[in-house]
Amino acid sequence: MKANAQLQQFKKCLILFMVGITCSALAYAIYVVNPIKMVLENKLKMAPGSMVFSLWQKPPVEIYIKVYIFNITNPEEFKAGKEKLKVEEIGPYVYQEMMENHNVTFNENGTVSYRPKREVYFVPEMSIGDPKDAVVQVPNVPLLGIASALHDSNFLVTMPLAQIINFLDSQTILNITAYEYLWGYEDTLVHLASSIVPNFINFRKFGLLDRLYDEGDNLMNMNIKKNENMTEEIGRYLSIESLNGNPGLSNWGYVPTEANETNPANTICNRLQGATEGTLLPPNLDKHAVFRVYRKAFCRTLPIEFVKEVTTESGLPGYEYSFAEDFLDPADTNPDNECYCRKMKKCLKKGLSDMTPCYYNVPAAISLPHFYKADPSLVEAVEGLNPNEEKHGTTVIIQPDVGIPLSVKSRVQTNLVMDTVHFSPRITPFNDLTIPLFWSDMYIPELPADLILLMRLGLQIIPIVQTTIVAILGVVGLSTFALSLLKTLWIVYQQEEEDSKREDGNDLKISLGYGQYSAIRILPAIKKITSKTDLFG
Repeated sequence: MKANAQLQQFKKCLILFMVGITCSALAYAIYVVNPIKMVLENKLKMAPGSMVFSLWQKPPVEIYIKVYIFNITNPEEFKAGKEKLKVEEIGPYVYQEMMENHNVTFNENGTVSYRPKREVYFVPEMSIGDPKDAVVQVPNVPLLGIASALHDSNFLVTMPLAQIINFLDSQTILNITAYEYLWGYEDTLVHLASSIVPNFINFRKFGLLDRLYDEGDNLMNMNIKKNENMTEEIGRYLSIESLNGNPGLSNWGYVPTEANETNPANTICNRLQGATEGTLLPPNLDKHAVFRVYRKAFCRTLPIEFVKEVTTESGLPGYEYSFAEDFLDPADTNPDNECYCRKMKKCLKKGLSDMTPCYYNVPAAISLPHFYKADPSLVEAVEGLNPNEEKHGTTVIIQPDVGIPLSVKSRVQTNLVMDTVHFSPRITPFNDLTIPLFWSDMYIPELPADLILLMRLGLQIIPIVQTTIVAILGVVGLSTFALSLLKTLWIVYQQEEEDSKREDGNDLKISLGYGQYSAIRILPAIKKITSKTDLFG
């Protein structure tokens, strides 16, 4: 009976031992394999039907464009040369941008081709009013721009232009609605130019936002092969490979080359390959990686870099990015910007970046709103500007594990850069002046609630559950393993005790003649006899 009991105890110890080994092995396997991470990486892979593909093809986020117009408050005094230009900010006029990528094709070379399409819709409840009802006094951009662009042309060009300006009685400051200013107004000079040089001016009306959103039908090609080092721009995951078959910006002078050829004309200024559209960045962000964001409205790529780690109001961790501190510096402090003023006699002032190639050779430039962080002379030349970091700085918060923008406040200003014009007295008051036209804030307030919940589940809650399971399995495994060993040692110890007692009671049995045996201790236990003294007492 005792033998059976001991056998049962040994079986229990073996079961505990196997449970301990199994739990420990399972905990180790989950820790090493990390199934949650594997599932998440699979969902974050750019492939048909994946979560990332759905988020990229038609972003579910609400993208708003807040537009602020600089209204001139002293047109007559300024034109008479009595006062410097005075402006007041009017806005915001808010538009919602809807984006969708069409004709998506996954290519065998590790790229995906598509045609992006953006549409904007006015949002009256977020605006100060209807732009069709607001009358503003603003610069006549086509007139001033053409005059500035031809400021150093010969007499045979400037004299007829001056005659046309006088004949058409073109005004340097217009009294039009905010809607016309943004989305197009009839201008006799533009109308005439579109008839004379249709290949150069292919539109009849001129509007600031209308020109920026007139992107045409473009074919984009994006890289979806993953590279090991995210800091290397070329070949970066989810980066642009080409635009209409060209890895560079032709309006900035990019020259197509063969595979391994180089051309000195191709620089960081006109290279598009490696940049991003900004709608989606690679997962598992590297803080040291600098991303160049491209939009036609920028007329160039704008570099953003890591600033700090943050936690959003929804509780999601994020990386805060902002424009690089020197991205609008002149070439003497930022040599990378030298190529942006290669065709100029001199580079623009600090805080300005040329947009001329994107504005039909009208000398435009982008800056931060109200010339924030720009050369002080730009602010001093115009009254009514109040640069402020909180209102005019740019911040982009990216979820580092997924690469999705959590919050965006991208703020840029469009300006008209005037040179010295001698051939028309009407233009003279604007000489050497950088005129602020409008500034915009591309604003993503917050992700949809269902997307936030999904991200919190995948990035926070489920990983915590997995870690808890690993910890429980580990504790149970080690505990049962240790318990089985202790139990086994205890059984062995008890067995040895019983064997010892049994050996102590091993007496010599003799028959006393009564039909049964009786035990009489006549000799000590044999194993205890070690000498004559033990044997004979």
